[in-house]
This record gives sequence, C-alpha cells and structure tokens, in this order.
Amino acid sequence: MYTIDPRLPLPQVLDQYPSGAPQRRSHVNDYLLVPREMEHFNSLLARLGRTQPPLQTDQLATAARNLNNAAGDESASPCITQRMRHAHLLEQLLQETDWEPAAEVSCELHMVIAYLHASHQLIPDTVPGVGQLDQAIVIDTVWPKLAGEVTNFLDYQRLRQQEAERQGRGYHDIAFNRRSWLELREIEARLHEHQRRVREGSYAPAPLSYFRVH
Repeated sequence: MYTIDPRLPLPQVLDQYPSGAPQRRSHVNDYLLVPREMEHFNSLLARLGRTQPPLQTDQLATAARNLNNAAGDESASPCITQRMRHAHLLEQLLQETDWEPAAEVSCELHMVIAYLHASHQLIPDTVPGVGQLDQAIVIDTVWPKLAGEVTNFLDYQRLRQQEAERQGRGYHDIAFNRRSWLELREIEARLHEHQRRVREGSYAPAPLSYFRVH
C-alpha cells in the first residue's frame, strides 16, 4: 500500500492536546490565524477522519516554529514536501477521466481537492517554509482512508501502460477503465499463482517408490 514515510512525520504537537492554561500564540510566522477559519478547518479535519481534539492556534504556531527551526531556511520541510507529492497523486486520480474512484472514498477525495484548490486557506502558500502546513495536515488526516485507493490507481496506471504497449498504442489511446483494470489484475493474479505452482512442483510424473523383495 502506498504509505506516508514514517521517517517524515509532521510535528507531534499537532496530535498533542495542550495541557494546562491555553496558550495565546496565534501567528504562523507573521501570519495571524483567524478563529473562524480555524473552526472551518477543524470541521473539515473531523469530516476527513481526525479523532483527536480540534487543533488550536498554539499547536499550529509551535509546529510551524519547529519546522522552520529544523529547515534553517525558507524552504519547505521534507515532511510537507512529501505530503504535497501525495496531494498531487490525488489530483491525478481525479483528473483521470477513465478511473472511477471507489464510492466509499469519493466524498473525501472531492473535499480534499476542493481545499487544496480553495482561493483562501487557513495558511497562505506565501508564508515562507510552512505555507502548505495546513494542506499537509489535511493529507495526513485523510491518508489512512485514501491510501488503498491510491495504491489501486497506481496499479491501474501500470496495467494500462502495459496493455497500451501490448497493443502498440499510446496510454490514452486505449479504452481502459476500472473494470478493465480489475479484469486484467485478476488475469495477472491467476498467472502469478500458476507460476508459483510450477516453481513448487513439476509437470513430470512423481517417481516410483523403490521396494525390495526379501
């Protein structure tokens, strides 16, 4: 399954509910987080599957500071960059007109893409280093539910390319939808199982047992 690299986690503070008196930090770098937009963002995360308490501005401010300190410059942290690559895969998935997303993940897919392309997000992309932190949090939240669909889509692309090459045509020049992928995947699975049995056995008849006459 296509997973997020566990070596590149988002800051742990995002999953740790602040203890004691609430903090007052509301800035990500120099950008002020707006309470109403925080509410909308937390509502989105809840619909995407977040089970932890709603995020507070102090958690985002601390996470941004930690990422900026680790990066040492204004470039995006590797953990954010990786999740944005995952976001690009989700965009590819929905842009592939011949691929029909599974019904049980379609709603989440469209919610994520709508947020990624929203004209106004919780943190503007222009904030140095951490402008996509909110998008990375969205991807991190929804990924457990979408990872299987992305894995299937990547396999669909692989088999479609193989079928196009077999026909001597281009990737987009053949008719190939989700049903076509399922059928070809089943054929491939049966072939692999056949090859496994051949490796473990033999077409030759079993040798006769030797016996002695006393």
